[in-house]
Amino acid sequence: MRLLRAFLLSLVFVTVASADEIKVSVAVSLKEAVTEIAHNYKSAGGDDVVFTFGSSGQLATQIKDGAPVDAFISAANKQVDDLVKADLADPTTRRVVAGNTLVLIIPANATGASPSAIADLADAKFKKIAIGDPKTVPAGDYAMQTLMALKLADKVSDRLIYGTNVRQVLAYVEDGDVAAGLVYATDAKESGDKVKVVATADEKTHEPIVYPAVVIKGSKKKDATVKFLDYLKSDNSQKVLLDKGFVTNVPASTSTAPAK
Repeated sequence: MRLLRAFLLSLVFVTVASADEIKVSVAVSLKEAVTEIAHNYKSAGGDDVVFTFGSSGQLATQIKDGAPVDAFISAANKQVDDLVKADLADPTTRRVVAGNTLVLIIPANATGASPSAIADLADAKFKKIAIGDPKTVPAGDYAMQTLMALKLADKVSDRLIYGTNVRQVLAYVEDGDVAAGLVYATDAKESGDKVKVVATADEKTHEPIVYPAVVIKGSKKKDATVKFLDYLKSDNSQKVLLDKGFVTNVPASTSTAPAK
């Protein structure tokens, strides 16, 4: 009887402990920012927030396969749109928490000729260029949009090295495995002195880089999750994002279209 009581109490304890935990799948480019924000949130009396990081496409697929998460923060609208259409995400909770910029980077210790503009990638002497896989990595999709807008896609197609997420692309450049890579400005900033930013993509060459957040319909903690998403839009959180290099106070929707 005492063993049964202890067992039942342990179940109650687990249930109570987990009730204060919010699970959020987040695009990996936000890793450092949301980790700091979650710490601040907890210190201010908020719930524990547990993150799963990865490419937005991979995370969206996991959610479609039944991953038990309460919210999703993508690095592009497409993945959230897909979840809403699949009736897996609550569109009434959707909000844009940040924006970003696409930049061309090279290894900081690069020797010899290096590109100084995105147009320079047309030169075949730059044998390897890294971008995220456009099918699953928003940074790669934005990069491909830019390459197409500048009529470079065909010229570089056989020299592209695809990363499974934007941080892998960053690592390729940091390690000198490629001549250059297209990543977010925040990733380049996080890398410190390991890479050098040599150009910024014209925002007219790609869709607006935004980070939409949404509550997953299967969540049993909607109210608590909405509170955390609201906190992401607070002045304190936006300051953290700004310090990390993100674009802040981004409108809920934008109409900028990629150049043809």
